[in-house]
Amino acid sequence: MSFENKLLQMKGMLKKQPAKKQQPKAVERPLHEDKWNKIGLELVENKFGFVYRKKIVYPLDTHHGSVVLNELDPVLKAWENVDFDHPFKLNEQDPLVFFDTETTGLSGTGAYIFLIGLLVKRSDHFEMMQYIMPDPSHEAAFLYETGLWKTDDPIIFSYNGKSFDWPQLMSRWTMHRQILPKLPVPRQIDLFHGTKRIWKNELARMKLSTIEEEKLGFVRQGDVPGYLIPAIYLDAVKSGFPEGLAKVLYHNELDILSLVSLYVLSSNLLMEDMESETSGAYTNIGKWYADLKQFDQSAAYLEHVTLERGASSALARYLLAIQKKRAGNYEEAVKLFKEAAPHLRGSVEVEAWIHAAKLYEHQLRNLDQAMIMAGFAKEASEHTTVRPSLISDIHKRIARLEEKKRKNRPELDEN
Repeated sequence: MSFENKLLQMKGMLKKQPAKKQQPKAVERPLHEDKWNKIGLELVENKFGFVYRKKIVYPLDTHHGSVVLNELDPVLKAWENVDFDHPFKLNEQDPLVFFDTETTGLSGTGAYIFLIGLLVKRSDHFEMMQYIMPDPSHEAAFLYETGLWKTDDPIIFSYNGKSFDWPQLMSRWTMHRQILPKLPVPRQIDLFHGTKRIWKNELARMKLSTIEEEKLGFVRQGDVPGYLIPAIYLDAVKSGFPEGLAKVLYHNELDILSLVSLYVLSSNLLMEDMESETSGAYTNIGKWYADLKQFDQSAAYLEHVTLERGASSALARYLLAIQKKRAGNYEEAVKLFKEAAPHLRGSVEVEAWIHAAKLYEHQLRNLDQAMIMAGFAKEASEHTTVRPSLISDIHKRIARLEEKKRKNRPELDEN
């Protein structure tokens, strides 16, 4: 540059030459194509790079545990015909995608998704597509090839995917937001949350493998432990050896097939099956419907459980009593509270006696019975841990009832 130009540049009078744009490096073809082909993976190329994929076709009559995959159709038809709402209620025409991922870690910038499995129903079969990232340099190609950006209103089924898999996918997608199409915001049905609602206190663990064994009639054979999956993938990328990677694909396949079976089983329990489960499960379903303000459906399940006697039906009686009280059926409500309370434990027993005391005092106008119920509440509170406000309420209630009884007592003749 001449001396004059240097002076002009210093004065800001000479425009700087725009920096030349660096041409993107050509994406290199992955190294282990021949080895990974042996486990059914096909290498495909798109405008962002390379990705491996595997396609699996299942006939409609395929069994997974005790469920046939094509039971999905009658379940969707049944949901269309019910007159109550539920998060699991769908239509046959809805674009359903059963979805699961495998990652190199649980969180952090170094954790990324390397396997995405998607299962959809076709007219005469089910079809699963599994996509594997050859290495991190092909991440944009890997994400793009899944086609998750193509459906406007997908319904995504997962197991804990709403809290983990989908946010992780969104995070990785955002890393390439300048080049990838926008990812839609799907409706999500997380079967993990549904499982907790149905089998809370009925199952010791909520792992998918536990649900498979105890509820779906399916025991995994030759499955790889989840904690080994990141190391297996990283080794396969480095060495090319596909044997461990094949087990990871199989693990992902079983996870996704179990989503279909679990949705079918859960839906049947939520609509019509009142024979195959425990009283605790049906009580949980009744409570779930009550939380959704579907009180008629809730009452149907709770009343089914109350046909039994004793501790197994105590919570159902308590929950049903609350509904009867809300509906103004006070006699029936107080009867249910009194039947339930002796078999309940903890603060819920105390609350049942208090509910009964309130009904006798305010609705049924029986101060003697109200005092007895309040006394039972006081006694129960002395043998469990309850919040201080509840203790205070009991003492105030007893004092008020004593005062009411004193005022209502006829004066004795002075003789």
